[in-house]
Amino acid sequence: MSKQAKAQIMWVDQTVSVKQSELPVLFGEYFEITRPHGGSSLHSEIKRNTPSLLLFDFDYPERPGLKLLELTKREFPSIPILMTTMQHSESLAVWAFRARVWDYLVKPVSERELARALSALQKLTRHTNETARHRLICTNKSPIPDENNVAPRNTTPTELMPALAFIEQNFREKVRSADVAGACHMDSFRFSRSFRSAFGITFKEYLLRVRIKEACRLLEKPDIAVTEVAYLSGFNDPSYFSKTFKRYAGVCPSVYATSTEHRELLGDDRLALIL
Repeated sequence: MSKQAKAQIMWVDQTVSVKQSELPVLFGEYFEITRPHGGSSLHSEIKRNTPSLLLFDFDYPERPGLKLLELTKREFPSIPILMTTMQHSESLAVWAFRARVWDYLVKPVSERELARALSALQKLTRHTNETARHRLICTNKSPIPDENNVAPRNTTPTELMPALAFIEQNFREKVRSADVAGACHMDSFRFSRSFRSAFGITFKEYLLRVRIKEACRLLEKPDIAVTEVAYLSGFNDPSYFSKTFKRYAGVCPSVYATSTEHRELLGDDRLALIL
C-alpha cells in the first residue's frame, strides 16, 4: 500500500483509563487515521469524511459507548466496524457480532491476531465499495449487556482503575500485588483493603478469575493445546491450572475444549468469573 493512498480509518476512542492505546501507532503504519472532533457529532464527522472503516476502541465498555456503536452501525450499515476492548466477556462478544461488528479484538492484541486483522483490513478497505452493495441492513435485536458484566462496577473508586488496567495488561505474567498497588500510588496494605472493599474479593482472587476467563476464551479456539492455554493464561504449572480450572468451570480444560454442549450449558455462569 506504500505506493497508494492509504485507506482511511476513523478512530472512535471510547476508553476511560488514562493509559493510551498502542493500536493507533500500529494501525497508522498501514492506514490513515482520523479522529472525530470534539465539537461535532460522530455521525456528522462520518458523513463529512466518509471513512472506509470505523474503529471503536474500548477498554472498559460502558452502556453509552456501546449504544453509540449500535446507533452508528444502524445509521451507516455499509461501513464496517472493528471493535477493540480490554474487558472481554462472552455476552459482550455475542452482542458485538449481533450488532454486525465486522471484527472483535481483545487487548492486548497478540502479534498473530494483529497480523490477521491488518491483512483482512487491507483487503476489506480495497473492496469497500463492492462489499457495501452486498451488505445487509440489519437491526440488532439483542439488548446491550448488563454493565456489571462488561465494565468495572460504578462504585469502583477512580484510584483503583489503574489496578484493573494493570491486571488486564499483565495477567499472563507474574503479577505482584506490590506492583499493582504502586500503579495506584498506594502502599500494599491500603491497596488490599481498598480492593476488597470495592470488589468483595481479594486482589489475588480477582487475578485468578481473570486468568480463568481468558483460559475459557482460548479453549474455544481450535488447534490449541491445553498446556499452551495454561501458559498463555498466566499459569506456570499446567497441573495447578487444570485443578483450578475445574474448580471454576466444573470440568477439566480438555473436556471444556472439546465439549460444545457443555460450554453452552455452562452459559452465563462463566460470566461470573469476571466482575
